[in-house]
This record gives sequence, structure tokens and C-alpha cells, in this order.
Amino acid sequence: MIQRLRIRRLSGVIRDCCSEGIAIVGFKVFFMCGIFAVIGAQNAAAELYVGLVHLQHRGQDAAGVITFDFNDPDNGIKISKDIGLVSDVLSEHKLLSLDGQMGIGHTRYPTVGVGDVKEVQPFFNRYPDGIGLAFNGNVVNYPMLKEKLRKKRVYLSSNSDAEVLLQVFGDAYGNGKGGDHEAVFTAVKEVHKEVIGGYSVVALIANKGIAAFRDPNGIRPLVMGEKKVNGKKLCAFASESIALSIQGYENIRDLKPGEAVFVDENLKQHSRVLESGIPAPCVFEYVYFSTVESVYEGRQIYEVRKKLGEELAAKVRKHWPDLEIDVVIPVPDTSRTAASSLAKALEVPYEEGLIKNRYIGRTFIMPVQKLRENAMKLKLKPVESVIKGKNVMVVDDSIVRGTTSKRIVELLRESGAKKVYFLSTFPPIRNPCYYGIDFQREEELIAHGKTIEEVEKEIGADKLIYMNVEGLRKAVGTDKLCTACVTGEYPTTTEHTKELTSLRKKHIAQITSKC
Repeated sequence: MIQRLRIRRLSGVIRDCCSEGIAIVGFKVFFMCGIFAVIGAQNAAAELYVGLVHLQHRGQDAAGVITFDFNDPDNGIKISKDIGLVSDVLSEHKLLSLDGQMGIGHTRYPTVGVGDVKEVQPFFNRYPDGIGLAFNGNVVNYPMLKEKLRKKRVYLSSNSDAEVLLQVFGDAYGNGKGGDHEAVFTAVKEVHKEVIGGYSVVALIANKGIAAFRDPNGIRPLVMGEKKVNGKKLCAFASESIALSIQGYENIRDLKPGEAVFVDENLKQHSRVLESGIPAPCVFEYVYFSTVESVYEGRQIYEVRKKLGEELAAKVRKHWPDLEIDVVIPVPDTSRTAASSLAKALEVPYEEGLIKNRYIGRTFIMPVQKLRENAMKLKLKPVESVIKGKNVMVVDDSIVRGTTSKRIVELLRESGAKKVYFLSTFPPIRNPCYYGIDFQREEELIAHGKTIEEVEKEIGADKLIYMNVEGLRKAVGTDKLCTACVTGEYPTTTEHTKELTSLRKKHIAQITSKC
């Protein structure tokens, strides 16, 4: 018999957002999700813990794992998930209780839902066989699929699109024939048919194995690797290569767009590309989401960000050769690599003029504007000796809502900067993202419907310089990218985006009402 799901709430983790005007729920900072899966390990929980810690930058809202013990098939499922950081949710005591040779894990920020503990992944269904599922991304037609399930008298326990994915996958898997891997492929085909969006998925099937797959356009990342420990083989999957390489995994590769892989209990791998669309990996992964240690679609993130700085430097030299620059500083931490290479190319001193409070997480996609503005007061501290009396060129990875950019300009002026030149390694974001990045509404984007000069005036900079699309693609080294947030050219249909946006507005209103 599969054990009943147990959720552990952390005392004192959910803080009163009204006291400081900040929504910090276990350091609640909405960000991209990270997933990890392993099979063949003597202690799957230990592998999951290390993997998720190295994916913590992708989601700081909540974390969870499911493990399975092949030696105890009737009671082999163990689940632990909660609001909080990985180290909070998976304490040493908890890890010791998570027996099993395979497991899946997740670290989350929510793009659908309101951050409730009920929405923490992975999700688990007893039927058929016992399936756990975690994913990174966003289901565009989530409202329509949820209503479709309701008409079938399938009522969901959360507002998470992961639960919808689990229902679609599980129903099709239960109807599959021709062996376990063929049943998995049948289920993935049905997901590809029914689900619109960008998604990378890992699924644990009790007594059977681990399944992993990407959406047909490969919008969201997923890699796999293998290693041997004491002569025994392990296979693992992760959102980023660093979560595998740091643990000694080799032969790391990206799953192809539309590819599904199933690793059975004997560690035999079955893989098949089930539906292949035009490759469109998310360009924001290169610029912001992925950590510089990772490799994405065969490209080292560190090298891409160096080239972003070089491309920006070339643009400055071409269009503003007489710009007087005393110092180049980065907005920590993501833009450091680009700022350093830009300063080198322009032959201008590079300094650390803004220091990040490491106890405040990433604020880029906090759910409401009031919360972002208040959090920014705690996040960055200026180094006056680097700034005072100088023409400062500050480099950030991107400008989304403008909250951070405006506050940075104010900080630099308050610290005595003569002039502030603001550079973004990403072009103006004028369109919503529906594939897992939490800016789904046009009205929240500072560049939507505005010229660069108008944005420049709004953030208060003396000069605002954006990367252009051509330079972005050149730095990445390919034009096979999802650049919808910049160009408005979406790799999937956007037929159901109005319903999704409406749902997000409703959830934001719920969050705001609590503050």
C-alpha cells in the first residue's frame, strides 16, 4: 500500500507581509522552477538534495521530493514537501527517513497559483501504479484543461498546472499498452497533444522507473547524465547541467525538443522523439535564469554572457563614441560577467559599486508592485567611494518592470554619481511570456508601448542602452530561440492566453489582499 502523503509545515516560515510590506514566505521570491530526478542510487534523497541546492537559484518559494524504495514495493513511496528553501524543507532528519533508490525533486516559484502549500510540487496520484510528477514551465491552456477535467468529474486539489499535467499523463499512461516504456510514450504523446506551453517534466512511476520529457519546441531546459558508483550505474535528469556535473555525472546531454526518455528499474534507457516542432529554447535562460557554471543547448552560459558584454561594448563604440565613462559596475549577481567583458572591451575600469544583501532573494518577479518596491530597499547597498563624482555605467541583465532599474539609478545619484548610464544585456521586453516566466501581462512591462527614450526618462537615467535582437542572437550563437517577449513571435498558439492572464490577475489580487 502506498503511504499517505504527509506535508510538514515549517514553524515561523510564513511571515507577516504587512509588517514590512514585503511578501517573504520562506524567503518568498518568485522565480523559475528547478527539477531533478535520479534512479539507481543507493540513497536517492541525498542525490536529490545536492541537485536541488544547485538549482535553488531557480526557485526559492518551496521545495519537495518523492522517493521510492524498490525493496519495499507496497510502502515504498515517501514524500516531503513544504514552503521554504531546500535546506529548510529537507532537513537532515527528514533526509534519513526518505528511503529509496529513485526519486524526483522540485524547487519552485509559482506562475499559476498563490503560493499555498497545497501547490508545492511534486504532485502524486495513486492511480495508475502510483505516479509522482514535477515540472518546470507553464501550461498556457491550463484554465481550459482544468475545466475539461471538471466535466469529467476530476476535481483538482490545487491551482497548480502541475496537477493538470499529472492527470493528463496519468490517464493516458493507464490506458497505454505494449510494455512500460510504450505506456510512457503513449502518455507523453497525449500530453503533447493536449497541453500547450513550455514544459520540462520528470515523473516517478512506482515499481517501474523514471520518465522525463520536453515540450515539442524545447522551450524549457532539461538535461540528463549518468555515472557509476561502486560499479553501479545511476541516471539523472536536471533543469541545468551544474546540478549533474557537480555530482560527477558524465555524458550530459540536452533532451531534444519533443523527446521522452524512460529509465526502467534495470537502468535500461528507452528514448524517442515523439513530436518535434521548431526548436525554440528560452533565450532568457542564457541571459538571466541559468547559473554561469551551466551549459545550455551546448553553450557555456559564462561564455555567452561574456559575448553579451562585448556586443554591448561594440554598440557603445559605434553609436556613442564620445560618451565619458569613469567606471563600469554590474548589478549583482547575474550581470557581472557581461559587465566585466564590456569594461575590458571599452578599456574602462571595472568596479563593484553595488553590494547585494545576500539574505534577500531575487526580487524580479515578486507578485505585486508594492512588494517589489519595498524589497528593493533591502536588496542593494551602494559603495560611495566607487560612485561619488563619477560618470557611472551600470550594467544589468534585463529590464522587466523597471522597479529595480529606477531604484538603482536613485541609489547611484544619492551616492554622488555625476551621470548614470544604464545598460541592459537584453532588448526591450514589450510582450508577455506565457512559458514559465512571471510577466504574463503587458501592462506590467515598462517597455510595452514605450520608446527607449520614454523608458530612459521613467527610470531617470542620463542614457539608456539596450542590447538589440541581432546582437543577442549573435552572442548566443544561434537564431533558434524563443524571443517572444522581445519580438512577439510565439512558438505556440496564444489562443488561451487571455484566460491564463485573467487567472493570474485573480491570484495577484488574492496575494495583495493578504498584505
